[in-house]
Amino acid sequence: MDILSHAISFRRNVEYAANKLTDSEAAERRTMFKPWKANERVCSGDRRYFPPTDKLYKVRDGKGHTTQANWTPDVMADSWEIIDVSHRGTQDDPIPAARGMEYTYGLYYSDPEDGNLYICQRTGESKGGKINLQYLPHELIGQYFAEVAE
Repeated sequence: MDILSHAISFRRNVEYAANKLTDSEAAERRTMFKPWKANERVCSGDRRYFPPTDKLYKVRDGKGHTTQANWTPDVMADSWEIIDVSHRGTQDDPIPAARGMEYTYGLYYSDPEDGNLYICQRTGESKGGKINLQYLPHELIGQYFAEVAE
């Protein structure tokens, strides 16, 4: 077997093994997954690594589609969710915020642009409720987030 054939076979085995991982395990091994690319059919539950954000994304239930160059996972929160389960969302272990992610009311997030800590909260919403937002916490203070004094 030549080197190229061996590499292709190895990659198939890596992708097969990656698909057996839980989301928690997958988040820690995100580069094992196929990179996102345009013009590819994806189905509910498919996971793709997106190098520009260094994050792993999963197609939301019922949101299978053919990817397009301008429909990247980081801007299509309705179709893709970020898999990040390595943070508890507490003040001591906040979740790194990202555009296009699903936020949970009552959890804490660190904003990558200003480095500050925020809690996701909104009048009338219960802890544990979820919302997809295309903005970072510092852009939605008083609407979906409150800054937490450290």
